[in-house]
Parts: sequence; C-alpha cells; structure tokens
Amino acid sequence: MLESIDTEQRLTELEHALARRFASPSTAATHVADSAGGLAINVSWISASSDMSILDARCALAIEFGSHVFARYAALNTAARLRFQAQLCDAASATVHQQRTVHGAGQCNASLTVDQRMLDAAAQAV
Repeated sequence: MLESIDTEQRLTELEHALARRFASPSTAATHVADSAGGLAINVSWISASSDMSILDARCALAIEFGSHVFARYAALNTAARLRFQAQLCDAASATVHQQRTVHGAGQCNASLTVDQRMLDAAAQAV
C-alpha cells in the first residue's frame, strides 16, 4: 500500500498536520501499515512537562484508516486533501478533549477511526 512516492508524500502530509496540531517539544507521528491494507498513524506528545523528562506526561492518539480509505485520501486533489487534513485535525483534537473530559485531564490516550464519510465531506467543494 505504501509503495508509491505519492502515497508516501500523502502520508507525510498527514503526519505533519497532526504533529502541528499536537505541538510539543517532542511530538512524534509515525505510521504502521498492515498486510490487509489498513494503516494507523500514531501521534504522541508531551501534555505536561516536569523538571525531569522521565516524569513528563505523554499523550497518544492512534488514528486508524480502513484498507481503502487512505488510498482514497491519496487520490484527492490538493484542496480536498487540505480540507480533509483540517477535518482530521479537528476530529483528533475533539477526540482527545472528550477523553480528557470523561476520564480526567491526565487521561489523554485515545483512538480515532477514519471512515469514508470524513473523506466524502472533504471531497465536496465548500
């Protein structure tokens, strides 16, 4: 699934957008593809720092794409991809905020599944 240069570039676009949304001194965005064509992007960041880095409170968000969802994102034109990136970042922030609201401020590990509806909304002209 991640063979083409364009696909790698599209993946990098998403990782950078998510890293900017959850900016901290050590934000990391990585991806994992599975043999069934699914893809997960994992973003982690420091939510609260302390004097000793081993005591920093880290948050993590796992974003899962179905087997054909990422391929469809990669095929979108630039404007639609930018709309999708904004929608994904908003949904990611809302997911983390909801997790903190329900489970407390220190609980900021969450997951988000990207579905076809999110891409449909981005593909439509505004």
